[in-house]
Amino acid sequence: MTAGEKYKVGSGGNGNWGAEYYAEQRRERESQSWSVLFKPSVFGAFLAVFGRIVVWPLALLVVFTSTSYLSHGNVLKLVDESVFAFTEQDPTMAGGCTGCLGLNKVCLLKYSIFAQDAIIGATTFKSFAGRKPDLSLYDFSPLSQEALDLGAKLDDKGVYCQSGVNEWGSMTAGIAGSAQDIFDVVTVLKLNIAPQFRRELEIAVAGKAPCESGWNIYTITRLFLYPTVKGSTKFASIPGIDFNIFPDYTECRPNVVIDDSLIGSKLALDTNGEDLLAVYPDILTLFPFNFKSNIPAAERVVAAGTTQFGYDTVLQPLFKGYYGGCRVRAVNTTGVYIEDTCEVSKRWSSYGLMIHSPDDIPMCSTGDVCIHNYYNSIWEWVNYMTKDNPTRIGMNLNTFRSRYADAVSLSVLPGIVVMQMLLMGMISLYQVMSHKRSVLLTQIWAYRCQNGRMQVVYLAQITYHIIYNSDLYMLGLSTGTLTSESVMNLTCCIFTFSYAFVNLAKARSGDQQLDRHFRLTWETMQIVITSVVAALLLSVRATPLEFITAQNGEILRKTSARGAKYCGLNDSCVVFKINMIVFLVIFSVGLGIIAALSSIVVKRMSPKVKSAVRSARMSLSGQNSFKQSRLSVPNPNANVADSATKKKPVSDEHGEHLTSFERNCIGGPFRTLFQDCDDMAYVMYKGKRCTTVEALLLTGYLYYGEHVYQASSVMLLLLARMMPRKVLRTFNMLLLRWHLETDTGILTQVLSCPWYAASKENHQLTGATPVA
Repeated sequence: MTAGEKYKVGSGGNGNWGAEYYAEQRRERESQSWSVLFKPSVFGAFLAVFGRIVVWPLALLVVFTSTSYLSHGNVLKLVDESVFAFTEQDPTMAGGCTGCLGLNKVCLLKYSIFAQDAIIGATTFKSFAGRKPDLSLYDFSPLSQEALDLGAKLDDKGVYCQSGVNEWGSMTAGIAGSAQDIFDVVTVLKLNIAPQFRRELEIAVAGKAPCESGWNIYTITRLFLYPTVKGSTKFASIPGIDFNIFPDYTECRPNVVIDDSLIGSKLALDTNGEDLLAVYPDILTLFPFNFKSNIPAAERVVAAGTTQFGYDTVLQPLFKGYYGGCRVRAVNTTGVYIEDTCEVSKRWSSYGLMIHSPDDIPMCSTGDVCIHNYYNSIWEWVNYMTKDNPTRIGMNLNTFRSRYADAVSLSVLPGIVVMQMLLMGMISLYQVMSHKRSVLLTQIWAYRCQNGRMQVVYLAQITYHIIYNSDLYMLGLSTGTLTSESVMNLTCCIFTFSYAFVNLAKARSGDQQLDRHFRLTWETMQIVITSVVAALLLSVRATPLEFITAQNGEILRKTSARGAKYCGLNDSCVVFKINMIVFLVIFSVGLGIIAALSSIVVKRMSPKVKSAVRSARMSLSGQNSFKQSRLSVPNPNANVADSATKKKPVSDEHGEHLTSFERNCIGGPFRTLFQDCDDMAYVMYKGKRCTTVEALLLTGYLYYGEHVYQASSVMLLLLARMMPRKVLRTFNMLLLRWHLETDTGILTQVLSCPWYAASKENHQLTGATPVA
């Protein structure tokens, strides 16, 4: 059965109008060679349709089925997905100390209270170290003349002495200078530091460290865990103070092996076959120790990320254990071994074995969602000063941390919006290209995908989601804790917002334009843009993007006035200055400009409009009709200026210049709607000036059975095909339609029909013809 015979059966008429048109089409297609398919415009059209109809639905299906997106997805990584990382000069742990700078003899005096002890009690330290570096508050008589001379020497060299209460609320005393300066402090005061620290300083002083760096010595309150109940993992805790010595830049730390050649060991406690660390809290497995025990050894060498000197790996500082005030060398079933040069203190031996504990310092958003950071509590940092605040010494911490986040359920709204867009694209493709296929129809399909009321709905939905969840996404990106589901959500947000935003900006007030070169260019760009965005986000999702917090965030401590206002009960919180929606607007404007420039290039490289349409639009009638069309159609530029300044009423146009579609459906010349489509609006067929199929589809009307409907009505008719007929009687709804005379190709006046009656329409595709 030919297309013409099929039309006869479907319409019940003689079918001459349609039969001859389909015969002409068939002859034209048969006369064309395969070479017409190998053109850039055809490839672009195919790529746009393939991406929108095949690639993206498959990608969405993979996300839905291979992840927990639709079940129990989370925005941020939970404890079972915790990530370990080192960050040099971590912006999320930036702080300082205001009013803490003083003469070096103040720090030397505070160190002198250690005497020959490796560790002292927090109470003793706090009562003295918490004082401001005001000389009138101190008695320097306990210091020897050698120590006073050293202090003056350090002052002359500009060595920092920081003492007091810092912005974290911790009492500390630290000296920052060269390796030789720190070594002199240790030597003059005869400080009881770890042998490992002394050896590291000796290597640095000799110039054999991996790189040149400043060095620091400081004391700060630390938390120590100790077992209280045999076989229990619940350890008690006690604060204590000991020394730490470290370079400004972690990669400059020498690798010192801790063995008997460095310091000997002796048995301090015989446990009669009991291992005090047979069981232990899980947090003690996160970081390495400087003694041997049953605790699994964590890797000391870790990936470095971005460092000052470009090293690939760095060495973690080692946790220490104490027994009786002495540093521990080993814990096993025999007992507890300590350094052989240390004598056990009865005061400290009452607490038994004491182990350094990691610090849990959460970083929270103002919405009370927290990133939990278990940090290596052997704190190290880089000091700095600024001219605008000379009384404050800044501290950028070099952090080793294991990180996870609170549980925050994932919103599936972005995925739903993308599903809506893809579904509407499929429906539009069916409506526009079910009768015939061509590059021009593909451009019209892209136009319909990019315009309409739904664009406002898409943009409104996704804008609400982005504004409401901006802090969550930026917190996850800045800390490297976004889940794969959340990355997909963010990709959907970027795709939907940029697409709808540019579409609405393009559909500006004024004359409508098909702008055919822009449509497919913009549609094809979505494949590249979304793929690149998804790949980029997936590649960096486990990498903390510190610049987000550094450039767009402000970390507040609860101890400050603003922190008390925004942080609530949390110790610290981050306030982001600019909402993510602002960055997406800038990103979208940039994409729109690129698309517009690309479409201009494509337009200049393409053949002239009329010849391009003639070669690409394979669905119009033969070449003779085209020749007649060019002779009959008025000059498209003749009345453009007039139509742009004022609209002519229908009565001003001669009746013979309006087709039945223009007269009965759109109420005026097609040019008043689209001013860049005169080359494809009309065709001469059987001696009549007709509105082309493409023009009818472009204005939002569709062929369905023996009638022409508005697109919204066809949606209801498609829905009716999936519903029981009896249900349709429930809805008292009228549809508007225009009957297409099968003999003359003329549309009748508008007719109304109940939804139930219209659903009886023979939906077999009878094909689309020009309208006289």
